[in-house]
Amino acid sequence: MKTYMSAVLVIGVLAGSMFCGGCYSSEDYNKLRTANRRAHEELQKAREGLRQAETDSATLSAKLTERDAMVNAKQEEVAVLENKNSDLRMRLSELQKLYEQASAENPPQPVGPIILLPSPVDKALREFAGGNPELVEYLPDYGMVKFKADFTFDKGSDDVSTEASDALGKLTGILNSQAAADFHVYIAGHTDDIPIEKPATKRRHPTNWYLSAHRAVEVQKVLTAAGLAPGRVGVMGFGEYHPIAPNAPSRKGNPKNRRVEIWIVPPERFLTESVGEAE
Repeated sequence: MKTYMSAVLVIGVLAGSMFCGGCYSSEDYNKLRTANRRAHEELQKAREGLRQAETDSATLSAKLTERDAMVNAKQEEVAVLENKNSDLRMRLSELQKLYEQASAENPPQPVGPIILLPSPVDKALREFAGGNPELVEYLPDYGMVKFKADFTFDKGSDDVSTEASDALGKLTGILNSQAAADFHVYIAGHTDDIPIEKPATKRRHPTNWYLSAHRAVEVQKVLTAAGLAPGRVGVMGFGEYHPIAPNAPSRKGNPKNRRVEIWIVPPERFLTESVGEAE
């Protein structure tokens, strides 16, 4: 704007000189003409700058209008989502009330691996575990007898100890009783995380997985030798991968994880339906 006013002032001075006649010399006149030309150039630049500013202003105004439109659209979306959220909360509240009403009328039944063994079997297993507390633990809610591996086998071995063999013979008598005769027997071996390192042991049991499975098989052999029908028995090994207690740091193990579990399973829970025992 300052440049624009200066150009106007110069033009005015030049115009005034025309009325002065001989007031200015030829040299002064030429200077005024040069100043006038420069003033016109500056005026043209000022006009171009003004037009550019007007264009920029119009562009910015359009962008602001577009932004305002986007903000309004987002605000409308937020309002729609808030309404939906409110409806969902109301629906959730209604469902919660219906659930509470249904729960009051029909209390939920307990779920889990609970297996209720026949009373004579349960009583016999409790007495069996009570008579062998260092060797055996009975978990009635799971229908499971747990043999502690450190009292059943020597370290790194799958040879069943004499004490454990005698106890397994007594367990076979319970499993062959009339009350337990229809139940299946799953034998699951477990180890801790101590790796097998002795070459002699490693040749027979390359990993803890082998050791756990081999121990389960040896327990099965004792049970079937004592009179348990082989068709009732399943054998598996889990190695170190199903601990029931934390192992010590640096793979130092835990005696609680070294175990053989004997699961007494109702006939309807057997994995597959058998058409008859193999000869």
